[in-house]
Amino acid sequence: MRLVLALGERDADSLDSYHGPAEWQAEARNRHAPLADVRRDAAALADTLASETFHEERRQAGSNHRGERERAVAGGGGGAPPPQDDDDQIRRAFLVRQLRAVVARIDILGGARPSFEDEAERLFGLHVDRSTPSVATVHAALDRELPGTGTLAARFAAFDRKFLIPADRLPAVMAGAIERCRAATVARIPLPPAERVDVTYVRDLAWSAFTRYGGRFRSTIHINAALPLTVDRALDLACHEAYPGHHSIATLLEMRFGGRIEFLVQPTFSPQTLLHESASSVAGTLAFSEAERLALERGVLFPLAGLSPAGAERHVRVTRLVDRLHPVEADIARRYLDGELDFPRAALALERDALMPSADATMKFLNQYRSYAATYTIGRDLFSKTLTAVTNEDAPADRWRAYVDLVTNPAQTLPSTR
Repeated sequence: MRLVLALGERDADSLDSYHGPAEWQAEARNRHAPLADVRRDAAALADTLASETFHEERRQAGSNHRGERERAVAGGGGGAPPPQDDDDQIRRAFLVRQLRAVVARIDILGGARPSFEDEAERLFGLHVDRSTPSVATVHAALDRELPGTGTLAARFAAFDRKFLIPADRLPAVMAGAIERCRAATVARIPLPPAERVDVTYVRDLAWSAFTRYGGRFRSTIHINAALPLTVDRALDLACHEAYPGHHSIATLLEMRFGGRIEFLVQPTFSPQTLLHESASSVAGTLAFSEAERLALERGVLFPLAGLSPAGAERHVRVTRLVDRLHPVEADIARRYLDGELDFPRAALALERDALMPSADATMKFLNQYRSYAATYTIGRDLFSKTLTAVTNEDAPADRWRAYVDLVTNPAQTLPSTR
């Protein structure tokens, strides 16, 4: 935890959230350790944790004092006690993966530029291939949905603008969306009565929205008011950031593990981040069936946005088709970061092939966060595959239970695409 805090002091982008003792963050700030020292210590700790000698010593010694220490750090926070010694191996493996990612991130900050595949594997434990996805089938379906003159990208952009939420109505739409996402989630997952999210609107943010978990079951969601949002995208954001996405996942972890120290801090670039970002990217499909989603948008969110509900069905149908182009986004990101495409050509490909109206914002994100973009695309597909493999898609209760088990399991990793 102290190593991640030290990295965050040198690179704010590398620290997603922290809700441990304030004096430990102050200590990291005052020390302001050089990145070389943080890298050395992270690598050494990972090696120590991975050693069989250390494991045997820990197994024999037991961990009689661990529960007392963690409860003291948490200040008596209200979660169930952590599992005992039989999960030490899982815990060590989790920490080794997280620490290796810290080392990889420092190397990138130092100027290393591995290939997209190597970077995604080192930071997130994400194994990807180089297959080139086809857009022909989806583009043909969209051609039928959006007849007219001009390019498909121009026609979709014009269509999309019809469903943008006016700026003065955005808070009401987001509040309505979050409320409905929460209702769908608490009907399936028992969350503590004290949990809540607060929403604030900011500008000049690389993300469309960002959730910072503050501990004790509370989060703040920062929404980028500078990026235009459609009604459907607003509902996706509500599910992704709040229920059953990031806020719910962090709450479930605190409920299950209480004050377990390694969960008090979240590095931005890590296998745990991949799991949670990927899970949050499918949160909307878990919370609502297509019929439920359409009814919610048409009956509640469109009126809140001041838009005619008559266009809701087509809006949702076209948006679902465009969603199927996210593998193309991943491929373009890979080629850009690998130097196969320069900035103008990558932006053009995002607009033409992925039908992305705000390609410049995505390019800015790629420049700053690089392979993190794969968590929304490749990671999303892998999480969906994992969820489907362990449950029955026609049994919603089973899918919710499986979702909770996956996002709160320190042993969970996503399968390879190879």
